[in-house]
Amino acid sequence: MNYPFVDSARQNRILAGIPLSDYARMAEHLKPVDWVSGQVVCEPGDALDFVYFPTSCTASLVSNTQDGDSSELAMIGRDGMVGVSLALGSTSMNHRVMVQCSGRSYRMPTHVFVEELSRCSALQQLALCYVQVLITQMSQSIVCIGHHSVIERLCYWLLTNQDALDSDQLRVTHEMISNMLGVRRESVTQALGKLQAAGHVASGRGKIAILDRGGLTSGVCECFSLVNAETSRLFEHVGRMGDLPPVRSVDDGCSEPEDGTLLQKYQDAYDFAPVGFVSLNAQGQVVQTNLAGAIMLDIQRSQSRAKPFQNFIQLSDQPRFADFLEEVLSGKCRRHCEITLCGTDHRAEIMVRIEATLDDEGQECQLVLIDVTQEKREAAQKLAREREQQEMLVKQPYMVWFKDPEGHLISANANLIDNWHQLAQPGRLEKVDAQSMPWNFFDRSSQPSARPEL
Repeated sequence: MNYPFVDSARQNRILAGIPLSDYARMAEHLKPVDWVSGQVVCEPGDALDFVYFPTSCTASLVSNTQDGDSSELAMIGRDGMVGVSLALGSTSMNHRVMVQCSGRSYRMPTHVFVEELSRCSALQQLALCYVQVLITQMSQSIVCIGHHSVIERLCYWLLTNQDALDSDQLRVTHEMISNMLGVRRESVTQALGKLQAAGHVASGRGKIAILDRGGLTSGVCECFSLVNAETSRLFEHVGRMGDLPPVRSVDDGCSEPEDGTLLQKYQDAYDFAPVGFVSLNAQGQVVQTNLAGAIMLDIQRSQSRAKPFQNFIQLSDQPRFADFLEEVLSGKCRRHCEITLCGTDHRAEIMVRIEATLDDEGQECQLVLIDVTQEKREAAQKLAREREQQEMLVKQPYMVWFKDPEGHLISANANLIDNWHQLAQPGRLEKVDAQSMPWNFFDRSSQPSARPEL
């Protein structure tokens, strides 16, 4: 069983701005979903069952006319979320939400989000901040549609998507762009052709690569800088109230992370690692676990404390683990053992290798849980195949047997091979002589004098 890096959800700016203690609680309810360009996430008036936090995709708030024409009102990327109206007390969306560039988003049940708004002040501040960001985008889009050319608006659209995705590769079609800008597809193709001729972009089937950001910036309308500056101002204001990472501005270069950011990365590396970390007290009760550990034990981390770790282990393995834990708590060097965790309603039983060590105070036993179910299954299958080959050798003595360079036995019916010498060339197959077989290779009840001849 593979456990993905759940901390990829923190690529979303709103989730990244939440304190780690609050985010760890919310992360249990975040599930990844893959969006494709053109997908409709929700329609006007639809009840919101989930809120979405994009990380590697973008979506648009779209307004449609009765004639089927559409126009983009605002763009949602990794700086925002879909469903922010819940922060204002609404339970539905007023506009269609359509995916622009394909990628990944993380969803959270609506009832969890509403509950967390009252528990986490940082989430509430960020959500309200993003409401104002959307208002800024919508108001500026009215000016942009009425006063700027297609190529200026296209540069705005490309740059905004690049910032929202933090990527130079946009997976989107000309048709999708024309729907968002509210212009003919031919107009988009012509504008992209001019940008490509200038070396600013490279356009392919369903993909647009941004080659020269500076060139696009020089040709974009003033709406881009106005919206970008207002977004930065709003997030910086919220950041001063809490501890949010700074917004990347248009000309920002790479900078070294501050100590707090670096510490958070180390905390995230522990909390969302793909292996399970579980801490036990001297009584063998669970004190703390990361997300992967909680998944392996199939528990909610908020309810994991004081539960005996033995309860999660298959009954036949409990005595072995008890001896193992006693040795670790006695101060002996780092040890490991292999046990089977009981199956649950959400998963089958799994085999794990446990490495353990004692903390500096000698009060807690720190376990690392590694899922070895697949490894053990493959080893058992290999052993079964080898036993089957041995049984075949005993039951069918009139076979010609070969050994490949890796030592694996291969059998062939002697009557079907005219010239086995061609197969037994150096570096290929070696004919196995019965005299070289160990006595116990055959049936243990057979006497040496009764060994079959090959």
